[in-house]
Amino acid sequence: MFDFNPFLLLFLPLILQLIFGIKDYVRSIKLNFAKISIINFLLQIAFSYWAYAFLEHKLNQESNGRIRCGMPFVGLVFTELLIIAILLVTILVQYLIKRSYNRKQK
Repeated sequence: MFDFNPFLLLFLPLILQLIFGIKDYVRSIKLNFAKISIINFLLQIAFSYWAYAFLEHKLNQESNGRIRCGMPFVGLVFTELLIIAILLVTILVQYLIKRSYNRKQK
């Protein structure tokens, strides 16, 4: 049922933040920067949960009732934390660039 790598879900909000954050900086779009950032942060949390559920399902299929190792879950948690930190730094940098650009426009 789930034939993809659940770790790929974790990178989608970061990619969307980069794309829409740059679009908001270059030209105005309907959503403002704060809404884009909040949506991407919430998507990161939701995708983290879904990645956990997909990984659990995938490991349950492969284990066939045997005891399985929990190291993929540890890797998933630390990858989630790393990507959330990168997302927050990206949001901060984009905000500072946008604020600097708006000051120069005045």
